Amino acid sequence: MKRFYIIILAITFILVSIFAYNKIRVNENIASARSIQSKYTVIIDAGHGGKDAGTIGIDGTEEKGINLQIALILYDFLRVSGINAQLIRDGDFEFYPEGTDTSRSDLYNRLDFVNSVPDSLLISIHQNHFENESEWGTQIWYSANNSESKALADGVLSNIKQFLQPENKRENKESDSSYYLLYKATVPSIMIECGFMSNNRENEKLKTPEYQNDFAFAVLTGICTEV
Repeated sequence: MKRFYIIILAITFILVSIFAYNKIRVNENIASARSIQSKYTVIIDAGHGGKDAGTIGIDGTEEKGINLQIALILYDFLRVSGINAQLIRDGDFEFYPEGTDTSRSDLYNRLDFVNSVPDSLLISIHQNHFENESEWGTQIWYSANNSESKALADGVLSNIKQFLQPENKRENKESDSSYYLLYKATVPSIMIECGFMSNNRENEKLKTPEYQNDFAFAVLTGICTEV
């Protein structure tokens, strides 16, 4: 009987300790969120849309839909945290505001939108694909035009690895001209390749609301800790 009470006390102590630790982490994130609120508006770009499906998963799933779901969840998380945020698209369409030329790539319009928002930073959501189906894991590209872009990319990937992908060994890379938004943007900018849709296991995870929520939350904590 004595041993039983000792076990109960030990479990109670562990639970109280976990609660206290989580409360500290929550308070730290709230403080970070308040800091970023006064500094930046986070612009979320859900890659592709409309007739532009993006890459196609191993089972035929279209990238554009997964991008949008993660973007919408991230937007909600940011707003609940008190951080200003705007979506470039909130539905299945390419980005052509009224009166714009639909014969040119909507990437020009996305860049114009980013540049129109004062004190912004850009989070572009995409998925990866490779002929080798064993490739997996998040990787982030960052703009070379702003010194804060690399720190933002490193912070986000660090949190994704910590919470979701502890075996991910990928490193972030500086973008080149093949990544138009990052190449032209002057604000802190990153493109998150969330995972490989050519990898069956990762593709299945990316389609689930649970993983999309977890992924968006990891991005949120990375934004709050690094900017």
